[in-house]
This record gives sequence, structure tokens and C-alpha cells, in this order.
Amino acid sequence: MFLLWTALGFLSGSIMYSKILYEKTTGKRISEIADGNPGSSNVIRGAGIILGLIAMALDYSKGYFPVLLACSIGDISGLGLVPVAISPVLGHAFSPFLGMKGGKAVAVSFGIWSGLTLWVGPTIIGVLMLFFTFILVPSTDGWKVILSMFGLLALLLVQRNLVLTLTWILNTSLLAFKHRDQLVFPIKLKFFGGK
Repeated sequence: MFLLWTALGFLSGSIMYSKILYEKTTGKRISEIADGNPGSSNVIRGAGIILGLIAMALDYSKGYFPVLLACSIGDISGLGLVPVAISPVLGHAFSPFLGMKGGKAVAVSFGIWSGLTLWVGPTIIGVLMLFFTFILVPSTDGWKVILSMFGLLALLLVQRNLVLTLTWILNTSLLAFKHRDQLVFPIKLKFFGGK
């Protein structure tokens, strides 16, 4: 059964709601905004906060609901939960609807961690991302994402939960790959002359 839920999670993740919402609403291509990423951050940049938050909620939900339903209805647990949890992130990052290209998978990652840990995981990641937003320069946003994920790892190591730790390894590796263009630069702090 976990293979079915993995496939459903991948399919859910691969539907690019931000791209669809932005392009249907504005008549413009999301690939022409900033880095061309088909995610909610570029919807915010191109169409404003309201449409961006709707896009973010849709991207979040495509990670949250497959994991939540697999655990509750599908009764998936143990190591079988790892591929189920990571599949929406993979679908978003490498969508077959975009020629195996996709978004940076931040919002969908919040979704899977909500499905796995309810409010705990996303709260840790969110608080740390907010903190790093105030101290890191925008050109190193990739570091904000990765450092926030390491905050979650600290909790997982205390809990000694193999399933969550393996999911974290795969999720963080995917996020690092999708943010690789920003991770090649050293961390820059706003307070020390970074731009």
C-alpha cells in the first residue's frame, strides 16, 4: 500500500498550483519573474501578497494532505512512511508536468512536516526561517532554508525517531539541491555589511 500512497503523493506534489494560479490570474508567465521558480514566492513577487498566500497554502496542502491521509486512512507507518512523506517534495521539485523541472519545495516541505509532526516541525522551521530572514542577506536565502532544517534535526535527534530522521535527510538533501545556486556563496549577515 505504501507504493500507492507514494505515487499519490508524487502526483499531488507535481501539480504546480502556484504556476497555474499566477498564469491564469495575470495572463503572464511565472518563469519571467526573478529566478523563474514556479513557486509561491514568485507569485508574491509578481502578483502580491494575497495571491501569493493562496498559492503558498495550495503548495503546503499538496504535501500535508497526502502524508496525513496515508497515516490516517492508509495506516502507513514505519519505514514505509519515508517514501510516502518525501514523494510530494519530489513531485514538486521534479514535476513531470514541467519536464521534470519544478519549484524549490519549501512550502510543500512545511506541508509534509505538518503531516508527520502536526504543528511541531513546521513551527520550528518557520520560527528559524523568520529569524534568519532578519539576519541573512537575501542572496543567501538558501542558507536560511538549510539552517532552519538543521534546527528541526536537533529535535529529531533528541527523539531518536528513525523514520523522521531519514525523511529529514532526504528532504534536506532535496532542498539543498534546489537551492544549490545560493549555497555556493558563503553566509552573509546583514549586520556586517552584507548586501
